[in-house]
Amino acid sequence: MHGTDLRLEPNEASDLARVLDAGERARRGWDRAFLTVLDEAYAEDALALLSHRAGAPLDDGWEARRLRTTVTPSGAAGRTEDAEACAVRGGVAYVLGSQFGKKTGPLSARRSWIARLPEAALARAADGERVELEVARLRFALHRAVNDALEAAAVEPIALGPLARRAYLDATIELGAAKGKRWAGRVRSGDRPINVEALEFRADGRALLGLRYPVTADGHPILVELADIDALFDDPDAVPAVGGIWVLADVGDRAAPAGVRALDTRGDDRFDAVVGDLDASGKSATVLEDHPEGAVAPSRHVRFSLPLLASGGDVATEEVHHFGDLRRVEGIAVDDDGHAHFVIDEEGHVALRTLVVE
Repeated sequence: MHGTDLRLEPNEASDLARVLDAGERARRGWDRAFLTVLDEAYAEDALALLSHRAGAPLDDGWEARRLRTTVTPSGAAGRTEDAEACAVRGGVAYVLGSQFGKKTGPLSARRSWIARLPEAALARAADGERVELEVARLRFALHRAVNDALEAAAVEPIALGPLARRAYLDATIELGAAKGKRWAGRVRSGDRPINVEALEFRADGRALLGLRYPVTADGHPILVELADIDALFDDPDAVPAVGGIWVLADVGDRAAPAGVRALDTRGDDRFDAVVGDLDASGKSATVLEDHPEGAVAPSRHVRFSLPLLASGGDVATEEVHHFGDLRRVEGIAVDDDGHAHFVIDEEGHVALRTLVVE
Protein backbone atom coordinates (compact mmCIF):
# COMPACT_ATOMS: atom_id res chain seq x y z
CA MET A 1 0.00 0.00 0.00
CA HIS A 2 1.41 3.37 -1.08
CA GLY A 3 0.33 6.72 0.32
CA THR A 4 0.56 10.36 -0.68
CA ASP A 5 -0.92 13.60 0.62
CA LEU A 6 -2.74 15.90 -1.80
CA ARG A 7 -3.90 19.07 -0.11
CA LEU A 8 -7.10 20.69 -1.30
CA GLU A 9 -7.71 23.57 1.08
CA PRO A 10 -10.12 24.05 2.70
CA ASN A 11 -12.26 20.95 2.18
CA GLU A 12 -12.42 17.21 2.79
CA ALA A 13 -12.68 14.71 -0.07
CA SER A 14 -15.49 12.17 -0.25
CA ASP A 15 -15.27 9.97 -3.36
CA LEU A 16 -13.32 8.93 -6.46
CA ALA A 17 -14.28 8.19 -10.08
CA ARG A 18 -12.05 7.36 -13.03
CA VAL A 19 -12.22 10.05 -15.73
CA LEU A 20 -10.71 10.86 -19.16
CA ASP A 21 -9.80 8.21 -21.69
CA ALA A 22 -6.31 6.84 -22.24
CA GLY A 23 -5.67 9.14 -25.21
CA GLU A 24 -6.54 12.31 -23.31
CA ARG A 25 -4.47 11.23 -20.32
CA ALA A 26 -1.47 10.38 -22.50
CA ARG A 27 -1.71 13.76 -24.25
CA ARG A 28 -1.32 15.39 -20.85
CA GLY A 29 1.43 13.06 -19.66
CA TRP A 30 -0.81 11.28 -17.15
CA ASP A 31 -1.48 7.58 -16.66
CA ARG A 32 -4.33 8.02 -14.15
CA ALA A 33 -7.00 10.67 -13.58
CA PHE A 34 -9.76 10.70 -10.98
CA LEU A 35 -12.61 13.03 -10.15
CA THR A 36 -13.18 13.65 -6.46
CA VAL A 37 -15.76 15.73 -4.61
CA LEU A 38 -15.32 17.98 -1.59
CA ASP A 39 -18.09 17.72 0.96
CA GLU A 40 -17.84 21.09 2.72
CA ALA A 41 -18.47 23.23 -0.36
CA TYR A 42 -21.28 24.33 -2.61
CA ALA A 43 -21.72 22.05 -5.63
CA GLU A 44 -20.07 24.63 -7.88
CA ASP A 45 -16.93 24.55 -5.70
CA ALA A 46 -16.93 20.83 -4.91
CA LEU A 47 -15.07 19.26 -7.86
CA ALA A 48 -11.39 18.45 -8.05
CA LEU A 49 -9.27 16.44 -10.46
CA LEU A 50 -6.44 14.16 -9.31
CA SER A 51 -3.83 13.20 -11.89
CA HIS A 52 -0.76 10.98 -11.77
CA ARG A 53 2.33 11.63 -13.90
CA ALA A 54 3.00 8.76 -16.30
CA GLY A 55 5.87 6.58 -15.19
CA ALA A 56 6.12 8.02 -11.69
CA PRO A 57 6.06 5.71 -8.64
CA LEU A 58 2.62 5.21 -7.11
CA ASP A 59 3.60 7.23 -4.03
CA ASP A 60 4.77 10.21 -6.11
CA GLY A 61 3.74 12.23 -9.14
CA TRP A 62 0.23 13.13 -8.03
CA GLU A 63 -1.34 16.55 -8.54
CA ALA A 64 -4.68 17.96 -7.40
CA ARG A 65 -6.59 20.69 -9.24
CA ARG A 66 -9.73 22.46 -8.10
CA LEU A 67 -12.21 22.74 -10.98
CA ARG A 68 -14.10 25.99 -11.55
CA THR A 69 -17.75 25.69 -12.54
CA THR A 70 -20.77 27.88 -13.14
CA VAL A 71 -24.09 26.48 -11.95
CA THR A 72 -27.20 26.22 -14.08
CA PRO A 73 -29.85 27.15 -13.32
CA SER A 74 -28.27 30.18 -11.67
CA GLY A 75 -30.81 30.04 -8.83
CA ALA A 76 -29.13 26.88 -7.53
CA ALA A 77 -25.81 28.66 -6.92
CA GLY A 78 -24.92 28.73 -3.24
CA ARG A 79 -27.88 26.51 -2.32
CA THR A 80 -26.28 23.09 -2.21
CA GLU A 81 -23.83 21.40 0.16
CA ASP A 82 -22.35 18.06 1.22
CA ALA A 83 -21.28 16.45 -2.05
CA GLU A 84 -20.72 12.79 -1.17
CA ALA A 85 -20.57 10.73 -4.36
CA CYS A 86 -19.49 10.92 -7.98
CA ALA A 87 -19.59 8.54 -10.96
CA VAL A 88 -19.24 8.59 -14.76
CA ARG A 89 -21.51 6.99 -17.34
CA GLY A 90 -21.73 7.51 -21.09
CA GLY A 91 -19.43 10.52 -21.15
CA VAL A 92 -21.29 12.31 -18.34
CA ALA A 93 -20.00 12.86 -14.80
CA TYR A 94 -22.58 12.90 -12.00
CA VAL A 95 -22.23 14.30 -8.47
CA LEU A 96 -24.70 13.54 -5.69
CA GLY A 97 -25.46 15.25 -2.40
CA SER A 98 -25.83 13.14 0.74
CA GLN A 99 -29.62 13.76 1.02
CA PHE A 100 -28.95 13.82 4.79
CA GLY A 101 -28.49 16.55 7.39
CA LYS A 102 -25.95 17.74 9.89
CA LYS A 103 -24.98 15.31 12.63
CA THR A 104 -27.50 16.85 15.02
CA GLY A 105 -30.21 17.34 12.37
CA PRO A 106 -32.52 18.36 10.87
CA LEU A 107 -32.49 16.96 7.35
CA SER A 108 -31.39 19.65 4.91
CA ALA A 109 -32.90 20.43 1.52
CA ARG A 110 -29.49 21.90 0.64
CA ARG A 111 -28.12 18.36 0.71
CA SER A 112 -30.90 16.98 -1.51
CA TRP A 113 -29.49 17.49 -5.01
CA ILE A 114 -27.75 15.94 -8.00
CA ALA A 115 -25.48 17.55 -10.60
CA ARG A 116 -23.96 16.58 -13.95
CA LEU A 117 -21.53 17.83 -16.57
CA PRO A 118 -19.91 16.33 -19.67
CA GLU A 119 -16.78 14.33 -18.94
CA ALA A 120 -15.03 16.32 -21.67
CA ALA A 121 -15.63 19.48 -19.66
CA LEU A 122 -13.41 18.09 -16.90
CA ALA A 123 -10.40 18.26 -19.23
CA ARG A 124 -11.20 21.88 -20.11
CA ALA A 125 -11.65 22.70 -16.44
CA ALA A 126 -8.27 21.12 -15.70
CA ASP A 127 -6.80 23.77 -18.02
CA GLY A 128 -8.43 26.52 -15.97
CA GLU A 129 -11.61 27.05 -17.99
CA ARG A 130 -14.81 27.65 -16.03
CA VAL A 131 -17.32 25.03 -17.16
CA GLU A 132 -21.06 24.62 -16.74
CA LEU A 133 -22.46 22.36 -13.99
CA GLU A 134 -26.14 21.47 -14.21
CA VAL A 135 -27.74 21.12 -10.77
CA ALA A 136 -31.14 19.65 -9.95
CA ARG A 137 -32.40 20.46 -6.46
CA LEU A 138 -34.45 17.43 -5.43
CA ARG A 139 -36.14 18.79 -2.29
CA PHE A 140 -36.32 15.35 -0.62
CA ALA A 141 -37.72 13.58 -3.70
CA LEU A 142 -34.98 10.95 -3.41
CA HIS A 143 -35.62 10.62 0.33
CA ARG A 144 -39.27 9.89 -0.42
CA ALA A 145 -38.46 7.42 -3.19
CA VAL A 146 -35.99 5.41 -1.11
CA ASN A 147 -38.29 5.23 1.90
CA ASP A 148 -41.22 4.11 -0.23
CA ALA A 149 -39.04 1.49 -1.93
CA LEU A 150 -37.74 0.09 1.36
CA GLU A 151 -41.30 -0.35 2.57
CA ALA A 152 -42.44 -1.95 -0.69
CA ALA A 153 -39.48 -4.35 -0.67
CA ALA A 154 -40.22 -5.44 2.89
CA VAL A 155 -36.65 -4.59 3.93
CA GLU A 156 -36.64 -3.95 7.66
CA PRO A 157 -34.35 -1.00 8.39
CA ILE A 158 -32.49 -0.53 11.65
CA ALA A 159 -34.77 0.78 14.39
CA LEU A 160 -35.12 4.54 14.45
CA GLY A 161 -34.17 5.76 17.91
CA PRO A 162 -36.06 8.54 19.69
CA LEU A 163 -33.22 11.04 19.32
CA ALA A 164 -32.91 10.52 15.57
CA ARG A 165 -36.68 10.67 15.15
CA ARG A 166 -36.80 14.02 16.89
CA ALA A 167 -33.67 15.49 15.31
CA TYR A 168 -34.10 14.30 11.73
CA LEU A 169 -37.79 13.68 11.11
CA ASP A 170 -39.89 15.70 13.54
CA ALA A 171 -37.67 18.76 13.27
CA THR A 172 -37.71 18.61 9.47
CA ILE A 173 -41.47 18.15 9.31
CA GLU A 174 -42.00 21.08 11.66
CA LEU A 175 -39.63 23.28 9.68
CA GLY A 176 -41.35 22.50 6.39
CA ALA A 177 -44.78 23.28 7.80
CA ALA A 178 -43.75 26.45 9.64
CA LYS A 179 -41.98 27.96 6.62
CA GLY A 180 -44.40 26.70 3.99
CA LYS A 181 -41.65 24.89 2.11
CA ARG A 182 -42.58 23.39 -1.25
CA TRP A 183 -41.14 20.09 -0.03
CA ALA A 184 -43.43 19.95 3.01
CA GLY A 185 -45.01 16.49 3.19
CA ARG A 186 -42.09 14.72 1.54
CA VAL A 187 -40.60 13.76 4.92
CA ARG A 188 -42.90 11.68 7.14
CA SER A 189 -42.77 10.50 10.73
CA GLY A 190 -42.44 6.82 9.81
CA ASP A 191 -39.43 7.37 7.52
CA ARG A 192 -35.74 6.71 8.01
CA PRO A 193 -33.36 9.55 7.21
CA ILE A 194 -31.11 8.48 4.35
CA ASN A 195 -27.40 9.20 4.03
CA VAL A 196 -26.17 8.44 0.49
CA GLU A 197 -22.39 8.12 0.22
CA ALA A 198 -21.90 6.12 -2.97
CA LEU A 199 -23.04 6.19 -6.60
CA GLU A 200 -22.24 3.89 -9.52
CA PHE A 201 -23.92 2.46 -12.61
CA ARG A 202 -24.95 -1.01 -13.65
CA ALA A 203 -24.05 -2.33 -17.11
CA ASP A 204 -27.49 -1.40 -18.46
CA GLY A 205 -27.31 2.17 -17.16
CA ARG A 206 -29.32 1.84 -13.98
CA ALA A 207 -27.82 3.88 -11.15
CA LEU A 208 -26.84 2.20 -7.90
CA LEU A 209 -26.89 4.21 -4.68
CA GLY A 210 -24.96 3.04 -1.62
CA LEU A 211 -26.50 3.99 1.73
CA ARG A 212 -24.34 4.60 4.76
CA TYR A 213 -27.59 4.91 6.70
CA PRO A 214 -29.98 3.27 7.18
CA VAL A 215 -28.77 -0.31 7.21
CA THR A 216 -31.00 -3.32 7.74
CA ALA A 217 -32.18 -4.34 11.19
CA ASP A 218 -29.49 -7.04 11.07
CA GLY A 219 -26.81 -4.43 10.37
CA HIS A 220 -26.25 -5.11 6.65
CA PRO A 221 -25.57 -2.41 4.01
CA ILE A 222 -28.32 -1.41 1.57
CA LEU A 223 -28.01 -0.58 -2.14
CA VAL A 224 -30.84 1.12 -4.05
CA GLU A 225 -31.31 1.12 -7.84
CA LEU A 226 -32.68 4.09 -9.78
CA ALA A 227 -34.17 3.24 -13.15
CA ASP A 228 -33.39 6.57 -14.87
CA ILE A 229 -31.09 8.99 -13.11
CA ASP A 230 -31.40 11.61 -15.86
CA ALA A 231 -35.12 11.87 -15.13
CA LEU A 232 -34.12 13.69 -11.94
CA PHE A 233 -32.99 16.59 -14.12
CA ASP A 234 -36.12 16.55 -16.27
CA ASP A 235 -38.39 17.08 -13.27
CA PRO A 236 -36.52 17.46 -9.95
CA ASP A 237 -39.80 17.63 -8.01
CA ALA A 238 -40.99 14.23 -9.24
CA VAL A 239 -40.42 11.24 -6.98
CA PRO A 240 -38.06 9.03 -9.03
CA ALA A 241 -38.70 5.40 -9.88
CA VAL A 242 -36.71 2.95 -7.76
CA GLY A 243 -35.84 -0.51 -9.03
CA GLY A 244 -34.26 -3.23 -6.93
CA ILE A 245 -33.19 -3.05 -3.29
CA TRP A 246 -30.02 -5.06 -2.63
CA VAL A 247 -28.54 -6.11 0.70
CA LEU A 248 -24.89 -7.09 1.28
CA ALA A 249 -26.01 -9.90 3.52
CA ASP A 250 -22.61 -11.06 4.80
CA VAL A 251 -21.33 -7.58 5.74
CA GLY A 252 -22.04 -6.13 9.19
CA ASP A 253 -24.26 -7.46 11.94
CA ARG A 254 -26.39 -6.19 14.81
CA ALA A 255 -23.35 -5.71 17.05
CA ALA A 256 -21.38 -3.82 14.38
CA PRO A 257 -23.70 -2.54 11.64
CA ALA A 258 -21.94 -1.45 8.45
CA GLY A 259 -22.99 0.96 5.72
CA VAL A 260 -21.68 1.66 2.21
CA ARG A 261 -18.95 4.33 1.98
CA ALA A 262 -17.96 4.05 -1.70
CA LEU A 263 -18.63 2.11 -4.94
CA ASP A 264 -16.75 1.45 -8.17
CA THR A 265 -17.35 -0.71 -11.23
CA ARG A 266 -15.64 -1.32 -14.55
CA GLY A 267 -18.98 -1.68 -16.29
CA ASP A 268 -19.71 -5.38 -15.92
CA ASP A 269 -22.11 -5.50 -12.93
CA ARG A 270 -19.14 -6.46 -10.76
CA PHE A 271 -18.57 -3.87 -8.06
CA ASP A 272 -15.89 -2.88 -5.59
CA ALA A 273 -17.15 -1.26 -2.40
CA VAL A 274 -15.85 0.28 0.79
CA VAL A 275 -18.01 -0.53 3.80
CA GLY A 276 -17.68 0.78 7.34
CA ASP A 277 -19.26 2.47 10.33
CA LEU A 278 -22.54 4.40 10.31
CA ASP A 279 -20.92 7.65 11.46
CA ALA A 280 -17.66 8.88 12.94
CA SER A 281 -17.37 8.61 16.71
CA GLY A 282 -16.58 11.59 18.90
CA LYS A 283 -18.63 14.07 16.86
CA SER A 284 -21.96 14.03 18.74
CA ALA A 285 -23.67 12.25 15.84
CA THR A 286 -27.32 11.64 16.68
CA VAL A 287 -27.27 8.33 14.78
CA LEU A 288 -24.63 7.03 17.20
CA GLU A 289 -26.37 8.39 20.28
CA ASP A 290 -29.26 6.07 19.45
CA HIS A 291 -27.02 3.28 18.14
CA PRO A 292 -23.52 3.45 19.68
CA GLU A 293 -22.73 0.12 18.03
CA GLY A 294 -22.85 2.03 14.74
CA ALA A 295 -19.31 3.28 15.39
CA VAL A 296 -17.78 -0.20 15.69
CA ALA A 297 -17.53 -1.59 12.14
CA PRO A 298 -14.06 -1.27 10.55
CA SER A 299 -13.47 -0.06 7.01
CA ARG A 300 -13.16 -2.90 4.50
CA HIS A 301 -12.84 -3.26 0.73
CA VAL A 302 -15.24 -5.89 -0.59
CA ARG A 303 -16.25 -7.09 -4.05
CA PHE A 304 -19.61 -8.40 -5.29
CA SER A 305 -21.65 -9.02 -8.44
CA LEU A 306 -25.30 -8.25 -9.18
CA PRO A 307 -27.35 -10.66 -11.30
CA LEU A 308 -28.75 -9.02 -14.41
CA LEU A 309 -32.22 -10.53 -14.31
CA ALA A 310 -33.04 -10.27 -10.58
CA SER A 311 -34.73 -7.19 -9.13
CA GLY A 312 -33.14 -7.06 -5.70
CA GLY A 313 -32.32 -9.36 -2.81
CA ASP A 314 -29.37 -10.59 -0.79
CA VAL A 315 -25.86 -10.44 -2.25
CA ALA A 316 -22.69 -12.25 -1.15
CA THR A 317 -19.33 -10.45 -1.05
CA GLU A 318 -15.65 -11.34 -0.96
CA GLU A 319 -13.21 -9.35 1.16
CA VAL A 320 -10.33 -7.80 -0.76
CA HIS A 321 -8.70 -5.69 1.95
CA HIS A 322 -9.18 -4.87 5.64
CA PHE A 323 -8.00 -1.40 6.62
CA GLY A 324 -7.35 -2.19 10.28
CA ASP A 325 -7.25 1.00 12.34
CA LEU A 326 -7.69 3.22 9.27
CA ARG A 327 -11.37 4.12 9.35
CA ARG A 328 -12.14 7.20 7.26
CA VAL A 329 -11.97 5.56 3.84
CA GLU A 330 -14.33 7.58 1.63
CA GLY A 331 -13.77 6.61 -2.01
CA ILE A 332 -12.51 3.86 -4.28
CA ALA A 333 -11.49 3.64 -7.93
CA VAL A 334 -9.80 0.66 -9.57
CA ASP A 335 -7.46 1.70 -12.39
CA ASP A 336 -6.64 -0.01 -15.70
CA ASP A 337 -3.84 -1.99 -14.03
CA GLY A 338 -6.20 -3.38 -11.40
CA HIS A 339 -4.78 -1.24 -8.58
CA ALA A 340 -7.42 -0.01 -6.13
CA HIS A 341 -7.05 3.63 -5.14
CA PHE A 342 -8.73 4.93 -1.99
CA VAL A 343 -9.31 8.49 -0.89
CA ILE A 344 -8.88 8.96 2.85
CA ASP A 345 -10.69 11.78 4.64
CA GLU A 346 -7.96 13.35 6.78
CA GLU A 347 -9.75 15.76 9.06
CA GLY A 348 -7.74 18.29 11.02
CA HIS A 349 -5.12 19.25 8.45
CA VAL A 350 -7.74 18.86 5.67
CA ALA A 351 -5.68 16.66 3.36
CA LEU A 352 -6.51 14.20 0.62
CA ARG A 353 -4.63 10.93 0.59
CA THR A 354 -4.73 8.33 -2.17
CA LEU A 355 -3.68 4.80 -1.31
CA VAL A 356 -3.02 1.97 -3.72
CA VAL A 357 -3.37 -1.74 -3.05
CA GLU A 358 -1.41 -3.88 -5.50
